[in-house]
Amino acid sequence: MADLRCLPSIVPILPLLLNLKGKPYTLEQHFPFKQLFRNHQPRRVVLKTGRQVSKSTSLAAHGVVVSNMHDHFSTLYITPLYEQIRRFSNNYVRPFVDESPVKNSWLEGAGSEQSVLQRSFKNRSRMIFSFALLDADRIRGIQADKVAIDEVQDMDPAHIPIIHETMSASPHDLAQYTGTPKTLDNAIEGLWQQSSQAEWFMRCNSCNTWNIPSMDYHVDKMIGPVREDISADNPAVVCYSCQKSLHPRQGRWVHRYPDKRWDFAGYHVPQIIMPLHYSNADKWSTLLGKRDGWGSTSPNIFYNEVLGESYDVGQKLVSLSELKKAASLPWKNNPDEPDPQALSSAKQYANLVLAIDWGGGGIEGVSFTTIAVLGWSSGKIDCLWGKRLLTPHDHVGEAMECLKWFKTFGCQYIAHDYTGAGTVRETIMVQQGFPISRLLPISYVRAATHAPMYHVPATVLHPRDHYRVDKTRTLLYTTTSIKLGHIRFFQYDHENVDNPGLLHDFLALVETKTASRQASDIYTITRAAGVSDDFAQAMNIGCASLWHVTQSWPKFAGAAPLTSAQVEAATDRREDVMGGYGAIP
Repeated sequence: MADLRCLPSIVPILPLLLNLKGKPYTLEQHFPFKQLFRNHQPRRVVLKTGRQVSKSTSLAAHGVVVSNMHDHFSTLYITPLYEQIRRFSNNYVRPFVDESPVKNSWLEGAGSEQSVLQRSFKNRSRMIFSFALLDADRIRGIQADKVAIDEVQDMDPAHIPIIHETMSASPHDLAQYTGTPKTLDNAIEGLWQQSSQAEWFMRCNSCNTWNIPSMDYHVDKMIGPVREDISADNPAVVCYSCQKSLHPRQGRWVHRYPDKRWDFAGYHVPQIIMPLHYSNADKWSTLLGKRDGWGSTSPNIFYNEVLGESYDVGQKLVSLSELKKAASLPWKNNPDEPDPQALSSAKQYANLVLAIDWGGGGIEGVSFTTIAVLGWSSGKIDCLWGKRLLTPHDHVGEAMECLKWFKTFGCQYIAHDYTGAGTVRETIMVQQGFPISRLLPISYVRAATHAPMYHVPATVLHPRDHYRVDKTRTLLYTTTSIKLGHIRFFQYDHENVDNPGLLHDFLALVETKTASRQASDIYTITRAAGVSDDFAQAMNIGCASLWHVTQSWPKFAGAAPLTSAQVEAATDRREDVMGGYGAIP
């Protein structure tokens, strides 16, 4: 029936094929996973989930049924540790096989291998189990049609391409990644960023508002208080707007990037949308206790284990909604041919700077030279145009292109990061006749005891004047200015995962707090792994230069340097309900 496309989903026949704890297996209590059981599946799927949402049970059920639907189909299951794969094989897969009402149709007596590391069936399909924490050598040589990696958050991302090679000769070539996220820079977050990023949308029956259980949107405000009347008909999860009960069973998956749905689908499953949690007062009370720190549960553990969200010691400095709000200039960014309105507007600014963050490919291949044109007027800064250059090793070509855009917009200064690569490109520009007095070479330092940006005269050992900029403090100034509307951009330029645009670079900035030996904590700004922050750094260099030249550093609540609490207090956290998801189908 599946081959003839008469059976779009195997959900209706699951009770006929599988038993769980002596009863027919259904997805009634795990409805968000129904998408996983469609017969038409994307080539890649990632499930980012909280704990205890029946992820492993659903994966085992799906694997057993699919193995018996397709002859000679091999599925390779991988976890980081042997104990994890042993538990998955013995505690999840084996009971489904042994208790199946159609077990005799699947197994062929002694000819069907049923060991911990391999289970085979009468139709010559196989389920192979392995582990690969330290290396992927034991995976080499296995031929698979599908790879399913569980607890992928603990896997070394460098091992995943090697594991994929097991499917290089397969016409199916399917991959499935599942796990509970941890930090912002591990494997599952990288996979999630490449995916369609589907969230379980729920419409409130009282105020007709859509609710999105994600950290970027409403999840914190959707966690209602403990009530005596919590039940399946009166769920504990509430509308973020009116605080009336929501009914997750009436929700639907909505993909942030619909064009990725059939290529690389991603699904986020927090505990609060599962009946086991939202319909049980005791379970909900335990969930709230974790949120409030009971049992030494830290915020990152709560967001990881309960809400299925990547959460680091650091957090994003700018949200997606805040970026979209700041992208309020009337023209679009055209990297190769700037909008005529942007060119004409450039003449209206008292100070105009071309800011450059030089690239070099980087270890992860995500660092490229990025330029931005910024104008200052009446204490506010507008970003008129920007471009990412994809030629990190062409120093001459990049220097010449920067000079071209400097003249095109009529800038007064070029501010650039004064690294080794920056020194070479600066020399090329000077040799082309560019006045050295109009160059602002900037070196990032941690300078909490100095001004945010200060001049360093030339010395015998370092015969070049340059400027030093406090990276952490100026990035806080820049991002807070974006939140407060003191910095504006061209129209929001994100198209999809493959073409994220320039403004999305700000989402890579993460604030990290570490304890010091003194009383105060130390705040640093880092970049999330696998994504670019080049445009954000170019913007920061340009903003710091304009503030320094005009002597008009921003004042937030009259205090500098800013602490994290002050930045939060200065932030407008109102979110656009739809965010990046567009219209709901």
